[in-house]
Amino acid sequence: MRTLIINGSARGAKGVTAKMGRALAEGLVLGGASVDSLFVADMNIAPCTACLSCMHLNPGQCAQRDDMDVMLPLLKQADLLVWAAPVYTDTMSAQLKAVMDRTICSRQPFLYSDAAGLTRHPMTWAMPQKVMLISTCSFPEPVTFEPLVATIRAQAINLGGRCIAELCVPGSLAIQMEPSVLEPHLALITQAGLEVAQEGRVRPGTLAAIKRPPFSVDRYRELAGRYEQWCRKKQAKMAEKREQET
Repeated sequence: MRTLIINGSARGAKGVTAKMGRALAEGLVLGGASVDSLFVADMNIAPCTACLSCMHLNPGQCAQRDDMDVMLPLLKQADLLVWAAPVYTDTMSAQLKAVMDRTICSRQPFLYSDAAGLTRHPMTWAMPQKVMLISTCSFPEPVTFEPLVATIRAQAINLGGRCIAELCVPGSLAIQMEPSVLEPHLALITQAGLEVAQEGRVRPGTLAAIKRPPFSVDRYRELAGRYEQWCRKKQAKMAEKREQET
């Protein structure tokens, strides 16, 4: 199984999402899969211009020349696509959305009805048939992931595939204050990667364990309070500096 992990975090390799991606990759490799990882924050990828050259003039080829030239061959080869997407204002980062939009070059301009009777574009070249999401969000409530999960599932279906698992861990703001609380979930995510590589799925028990938040809301607020204290000190220092400059 060839896997492509696309990390859409603006923090690149430094954030909680990257830790989750590395844990998943470890499990996939243990299970015999190969893994390529790309960090969108380190790439130059422009938004789609909707020129539709990829449909009308040069089918399957984007007219823009940037780092999508690196990503597209890996997408064509992959069996499994993993979107590593932290929640940014109820959805994915702008950087990752640009990547998702640019995959339109995989589609033809013609129309057909899929098995559910929905109108689709047929494919010029096949996107990965299996899709996963790994995500974190600042807030502690799992409901925060729902808009992003809906988008990833819809996009997978639209490109002729299916989302086989969403591995979502809430509370990244507090996790950054005490990183050790993430360790049990990282071990579970590694196990999930192993299961996907060997069985093509995440076992229900593993998935249920990952979905359990790493702390209660009260514990989250306690840890997040450290961040708020840091913010207050930072704001006070900046206010003092502005006073001195006036």
